[in-house]
Formats: sequence, C-alpha cells, structure tokens
Amino acid sequence: MKKFIIIPGLALVLIAATNLPQAGNASGQTSVADTALGEQQVERLWAGFAKPDLSALDQFVAPGFQSLHEDGARSWPQERKLVTELKITPYVLSDYKVTRNGDALLVTYQCKVGETIAAARLAKASTPRLDVFQQIGGEWKLLSHVNVRHVAPSSDVDPLMIADSQE
Repeated sequence: MKKFIIIPGLALVLIAATNLPQAGNASGQTSVADTALGEQQVERLWAGFAKPDLSALDQFVAPGFQSLHEDGARSWPQERKLVTELKITPYVLSDYKVTRNGDALLVTYQCKVGETIAAARLAKASTPRLDVFQQIGGEWKLLSHVNVRHVAPSSDVDPLMIADSQE
C-alpha cells in the first residue's frame, strides 16, 4: 500500500520541480537573461527617440499603448506627435530594475538626458522612468512608457501640451 502512496507523491514533486522556472516568471521573478532583455528593449526605445526614428517606433509600439507624463496620459498618436518635436542630448541610462511576469517585462531605470520639446529646453537631469513591454507574436513591443520628470514652464509655451490633439 505504501508503494502506491510514494509513487504518486514522487510524481507530483517531479512535476512541480519541472514547472519551477515557469512559475518563477509567473510570480514576477526575473532571470539574468530577462534583465539583459529588459535593458536591450529600453536601449532600443531610446535609440528610436534619439533620431527620432518614427517608422521603427511605429513597429515597436504595441496596440493599446499608453504613456504617462506630468500632464497626463497619451495614446501612441499623441505620444508620436511629442516624439516628432523631441530633440535630446546624449543620454545615460542606469539603475535598471527588471521584472518579468509571463509575456510582460517591466523595466524601471534612471535616464539622464537634456530635452528640447517644441522650442522649450529642459535641463539635463536624471529622472526615473518606467517602460512596460509585452511579447506579441514572438516580438517584444512597447506597451507603456512613463516619464515622471517634472517640467517647470520656462516660457509661454507648455512643451507637454503640444501632444493634446486627439489625432
């Protein structure tokens, strides 16, 4: 009788052990490979911002994209308009923290960059950012971008309001 209890018990332990790596991802734990992947996706995003390479960014952005800035949320067409007007200095990305949960990759980091948006120049400062990537059809796409940088108006033009149109 004990043989029948031990064998099914051992089978359950082996099944559970086989599923540990997947369970780790589902619980929000991240491997070294996922950390490198998160950094790579953020660097890809910033390379698109720096040019700006709008066609590459259009391919990189996931359906349902939202950004969040000091003045509120934007859809991709609204964010795209802001990126069109964006001019940035060489930037430094650092202090990455990456969490993977299934097909979602969340990356927080510091970004030190000088920005000019619609003729308003913002000083080069390091601020926290958050990007969320989703794996869709085997490719990683940008689902959300959060920039918590405080923008103090330096002129009559509010640089963040250029993206208010509902295009």
